[in-house]
Amino acid sequence: MDPWTPRRFFDLLGRLGPLRVISICGPSVFESLCEFGAYGVAHGYMNAITPAFHWHLALDRFRYLRSRDEVHERSGRRVLFFELGEVAEAEPFLRIYVHREKGAEFEPEREKDFLEAHAALAAGASLAVEGAAS
Repeated sequence: MDPWTPRRFFDLLGRLGPLRVISICGPSVFESLCEFGAYGVAHGYMNAITPAFHWHLALDRFRYLRSRDEVHERSGRRVLFFELGEVAEAEPFLRIYVHREKGAEFEPEREKDFLEAHAALAAGASLAVEGAAS
C-alpha cells in the first residue's frame, strides 16, 4: 500500500464530501460545511477554493494524520473524522468530519472509503514527505 501523503489525503477528501471542517486556533473554533474538490500544490501550500472558503495549508506543518470512528458524547451519533496535526504529540489544528444530515445514515460508498483509510490511520500516521511542489 502507498504511504499516506498530503496529496493522498486531499484526494480522499474529494470522495468523502460533504465535509464539516473545524479549524482550531487558540480559543477560537471555526466550522464550515463544504465540498472539497479541485486543489493545487504550489510554493509549499495546498490551495483549495470551496464555495464556503479559500483554504491554504502549509504542507511542511501538516505532518501527522489520525482518523476517528466514535460516538459523539452530546448527540450520541456516530462520527467519522480526521485530525490533522504537526506531530503526534501536538493537539490537532484541524478536524475534518464526514458530514451527514441529522437522522441520516452515511452513504455506503463514503463510509467504505473512510473505513479503508481508517484501517491505516486509526493509530495515527506520520505523513510521507512528497517530492518537489508542482
